[in-house]
Amino acid sequence: MVGLGTLASRIAGLIRDQATAFYFGAGPAADAFFVAFRIPNLLRRLLAEGALTPAFVPVFTERLVSGGTRAAGELFRGVFTMMALALSCVTALGMIFAQEIVSLIAPGFSQNPGQFALTVLLARILFPYILLITLTALAMGVLNSLGRFNVPALGPVALNVCMILGAAFLSPRLDTPIIGLALGALAGGIAQLAIQLPGIVRAGVALGVANPFRDPAVARILKLMAPTALGAAAYQVSVFVNTQLASFLQEGSVSWLYYADRLVQFPLGVFSLALATAVLPAMSREAAVGDRAAFRAIFRRSLDFQFFITFPAATGLAVMAEPLVALLFERGSFGPESTVMTARALAAYAAGLPFLSGASLAARAFYSLKDTKTPAKVAAVSLAVGLAAAIVLLKPMGHVGLALASSLASLVNFVWLAVLLRRAGDLSLGPFCADALKSAALSLVMAAALWPLYGGNMFPLAPRATLVAAGLILGPALYFLLAHLAGSKGFGPLADLLGKLVTKFRGKAGK
Repeated sequence: MVGLGTLASRIAGLIRDQATAFYFGAGPAADAFFVAFRIPNLLRRLLAEGALTPAFVPVFTERLVSGGTRAAGELFRGVFTMMALALSCVTALGMIFAQEIVSLIAPGFSQNPGQFALTVLLARILFPYILLITLTALAMGVLNSLGRFNVPALGPVALNVCMILGAAFLSPRLDTPIIGLALGALAGGIAQLAIQLPGIVRAGVALGVANPFRDPAVARILKLMAPTALGAAAYQVSVFVNTQLASFLQEGSVSWLYYADRLVQFPLGVFSLALATAVLPAMSREAAVGDRAAFRAIFRRSLDFQFFITFPAATGLAVMAEPLVALLFERGSFGPESTVMTARALAAYAAGLPFLSGASLAARAFYSLKDTKTPAKVAAVSLAVGLAAAIVLLKPMGHVGLALASSLASLVNFVWLAVLLRRAGDLSLGPFCADALKSAALSLVMAAALWPLYGGNMFPLAPRATLVAAGLILGPALYFLLAHLAGSKGFGPLADLLGKLVTKFRGKAGK
């Protein structure tokens, strides 16, 4: 359910990016918007997804198991009140000091006073988004813990729809068109929160405010949030530094990295983050009742499926990078040069997709056990590795080097977390590595079969849509056939899911 909702959101997101590319291309205005929007997005990933959700869901689930919906609802209201007050202050400070923040994030923009001033204006418009999206993430955590996934998964669609409407209808009517896109994003933040709240009420949790200092569990959540925020900060610092470095490269570098990252986020969100979102409450419940064997079984099965999906997704993105980028974005102000540059960054980002996915799931295993310090320490080390690699690769490889450095950091992050889980007895590395290598090998066979369509230039006059459609059909078909013949463990959850869907469909047809 989460995957299908995320798929709808990602499709809407691709249409949004297509609209952005069409109206604004990869020029100064687009770079200004992406930097400005990255500021609240950095805080969103740091506070909402990075710290609050992993700290809140295990404690809320524990309260739900021990005290029922009413007691859990009181905890939700306390945390909601605390976050609303704190982030209102953060928003106000961010709007006041937007100029200093932009100077810190994109110092290269100071060489172009017009672009710098536009970025500051957009940052002030977008800063309230962090308040809205953090409260939305809290509401989504409540619904996921209660086993309700549909509304939270569809919420991000509202953001993308609002941004598309802003670009299409507001921008042409404004003296500074890019402001229409920023206003659309702000409206999308309001819409996302508004969509979640009725679902919470229907689930039996009352809305309102509560004194956050009366409930000791709120203090526990804050205590868990601190190291989780540090762990999330490690990745966000990497994004921050990459943006800084990209601002000194040729014009368009920030946008090329953005568009490439958006395409990687498609499989990451639909499969990896969707699975991690659904698994966190499940592992938290098993940890709350002390069933460590069930906890391990959920984690291992999820990890196998994660790599089973992300290895072919990564190789497919790398092989199909150029026709895919051209099909989705090359129109209007987005020209052939931007296609080539974005495709190179996409291939570099794709190399780290399996490990970024695996690290996300491994971190959630620690969060379920209320251990937020370990992932934070590992993330800090991987950050140092990524930053060192970015500095080394920047001059010879430009923006592609920045993307490759991010992939290297993801690899280090996952490998270290996996080793620590093995020491704790929660992961057998030998069998897991054998299955992961099998998925990687099958993905390479798939890539070799697809190469004549793309790298081999066998059909140079074929329409882009035909080439992309052929890859999306033939690649997975070949991979799943090979995985079935090879007895891949990752194929099990997929077969189970398809079997349940067929049974459900037959049941409805019979009625």
